[in-house]
Amino acid sequence: MREDKIRDKEIFERITNQVWQCANILRNSLDASSFHVILFLLSTYKDEILQHPKYDNHFDWYHQFLDNINKDSFYSKIYQEYVSILQKINPRQLEEVFYCIQQIDEFYLKLNFEEIFEFVLKKTIDFQGKRSGASVQPVEISRLVIELANLDNNAKVYNPFAGLASFGIYLNENQEYYGQEINASTWAIGQLRLKAHNKPFTYGYERDNSIEKWNEFQKFDLIVATPPFKMRIQSHFRSYLTGENYKDVESFLIDKGIHSLSNNGKLITVFSLSFLFSGGRLAKLKRWLIDNDLIDTIITLPSGLLLNTSIPVCILIFKTISSRPGYIKFIDASSFFTKDGLRSKKLEDKAIIDLVNLDEENEYLRYVTTDEIYKNDFDLSVGRYFLRNIQGTKLSAFSSIISGLRAPINEHMKQVQIRNLKDDVFDSVLTSDELENTPIKRGTFRIINESCLLIATRWNTLKPTFFNYTGDPIVISQAVVALRLDESIVNPTFLINEFSSDYIQEQLDSYRVGTVQPMLRKKDLENIIFQLPSMQEQKAKVSGIIELSKRLRKIESEKENILSGIHKEETESSTSLSHILGKPLLSIGSSIEIIQNALSNLDPDWKSYLISQKRQFTLVDAFDSISKNVKYIQELADKNTSLVSVSNFELNELHFLKFLSEFVKDEKKSLNNNISLKLDIHEDIKELMANQVLIKGNPQKLRIVLVNLLDNAKNHAFTNKEMSNKINIEILPFTSNEEEASYFNYDIDGKKSYVEVKVSNTGVSFLKDFALKDYSRKNFAAGITRNRGLGGYEVNEILKAHNEGKNALNIVSNKEDSEYSTTVSFIIPIL
Repeated sequence: MREDKIRDKEIFERITNQVWQCANILRNSLDASSFHVILFLLSTYKDEILQHPKYDNHFDWYHQFLDNINKDSFYSKIYQEYVSILQKINPRQLEEVFYCIQQIDEFYLKLNFEEIFEFVLKKTIDFQGKRSGASVQPVEISRLVIELANLDNNAKVYNPFAGLASFGIYLNENQEYYGQEINASTWAIGQLRLKAHNKPFTYGYERDNSIEKWNEFQKFDLIVATPPFKMRIQSHFRSYLTGENYKDVESFLIDKGIHSLSNNGKLITVFSLSFLFSGGRLAKLKRWLIDNDLIDTIITLPSGLLLNTSIPVCILIFKTISSRPGYIKFIDASSFFTKDGLRSKKLEDKAIIDLVNLDEENEYLRYVTTDEIYKNDFDLSVGRYFLRNIQGTKLSAFSSIISGLRAPINEHMKQVQIRNLKDDVFDSVLTSDELENTPIKRGTFRIINESCLLIATRWNTLKPTFFNYTGDPIVISQAVVALRLDESIVNPTFLINEFSSDYIQEQLDSYRVGTVQPMLRKKDLENIIFQLPSMQEQKAKVSGIIELSKRLRKIESEKENILSGIHKEETESSTSLSHILGKPLLSIGSSIEIIQNALSNLDPDWKSYLISQKRQFTLVDAFDSISKNVKYIQELADKNTSLVSVSNFELNELHFLKFLSEFVKDEKKSLNNNISLKLDIHEDIKELMANQVLIKGNPQKLRIVLVNLLDNAKNHAFTNKEMSNKINIEILPFTSNEEEASYFNYDIDGKKSYVEVKVSNTGVSFLKDFALKDYSRKNFAAGITRNRGLGGYEVNEILKAHNEGKNALNIVSNKEDSEYSTTVSFIIPIL
């Protein structure tokens, strides 16, 4: 590397560090979502709108700054989007920010401004995390799309739903760009970004609604967009292409886009992967597009590229003139990425371009005939078209789906949900005796009154279970399929075991759709190919399975005998502890009652007295909080061995979101005014999982975990008791595979689905060399307090017990400029 390059890098780092000092100054005045004002001030300084102060008086030089803005046609246009943010900043802090920016070397700032702007933009986005919004797109995706367009120098480009003008910055000066973005702050940043990249067409990037004001006045050589995923549009519009009404943004964009293309134009879109397998009206639209040779290329990208969602994306290229009529080019680029830190992936866009330019069929690229797509009911999921040819018999050849009659609502019947299915080839038979009679709440349940194989079609595991009918019918949910087996062809136990074979899993991985909530369609299930030996060989294999099952049961019995002795000792210890704690707990309860009665005599309205105006926390709330904690301690001592054992306890069905919500609500009451606690439910949980997270858990144990993490933050991280601090509990889907999970110290089963909980705080970070092994070691002392105890050890053991004895805990010290300094995270399997 040349010396001048090293020197440039040092200058770049010095300037970006100076810029980011502004964020540190503004932390007490602004929310992180407003930090993009730094980009505005930096840009005005580069263009000499914000000048070195000529006046000692703050009012005078600030007035001069505003006067310069009003004289400039570009900055006066976007200033209105920043005036409210600037007004929120304390005058002294604003003066500090101005001074900080004015220390930057103007020559080197102008020389490297494009790179500095992008760096600071990315940093502000990273600082906001997932709250940065759907307009943020990795530069690799934008760059890839423009490369795929292969535009002429004088091309006309239309960019509806333009976001941060991510596509516009990669166009050349001779190309005509027209972009629309509805969000005011996003539009303002996009304007600054185009200016930072010296693009002359900032005038063509407007603050406008692409749905209501689609540009229909000219034809374009390229229309390019990343619309908000799965957005519903408010009013129906009639399709130019099919004549039907649509309400989804994808149909709108395709329909309007193709109608607005020039004779040899292209429409390139970045959609969520769900577009490829969606049915209904979208399937009809896809059929029309295929029949008219308008879909040229489909590229699936790796999951985890977008900051604000786990949803994987794909690129679709539509052409008015097809490159190869009767075919669609499918590219599986899901593995084209490099790791960019523990949780980030960086797309290898140049490798994808090389693959496209080579244009030869291989393991990543394939031309698929429209006839084959017809056979797949216009499902465009890329994985299914790369499935290798497997010889054998389709499931539909020796089974049939049992439809069953609709179960009457409010009738009490024995329901089978996914959680009721077995996940063990050695214990794979279900009888109605194992189920409880519960009322039918929805009209989607179906009655099953014969022996059959039950299969889960949602999540990553099928949980094949043989229902042995003995005269008592069951009802199954929509997520469970019942198969009538031809037992002259297949042995049920053999089939259940075969579902775990690698060649079956390979097919399932190709057919499953969705990442956050994977799903298998019934038709695809029926198309799974099995390699069936003769019935005699099947029975021989089943005999081996039964023999192995007997041996495992014997070992399990011996283990239970050992554990029962341990459990007896724990129960005795717990009983003794219950007696020891019983009297003081009873005394506390009585004292609370006496104090409350005394207060009622003194003032009948005492319950409404506010202890904290900020939290609206009353005196009666304080008593309730004490009572709940007393009750909690009593429950631990009476019902549980929780105070004795950290790894041997019962797990039962638990509605996890409800548990977390109640925990946060209760804990908020006991926090000091300078500590805020928030439950942050990820959008993917809300939208794709319908706010339903069911786990097998122990509420007392999980409460111990969370209380421990909060106490660690309060006692060790928040060393300055006067400073305001935040604790954030975030729950989100965990969609990484086994290898990626291992980077976080998680040990997962690839056939199961998980949620992740991140508990972050703004206090002092972990010590430099502090590792998970230190955190989870018994009696390990660290930090200023040097306290010793079970803490991290207890947390680790409890979480392992919730994950079948496997690793489920991780600790992270975040970057210095992150909103939260430390994060303790853990995973739990979903039922």
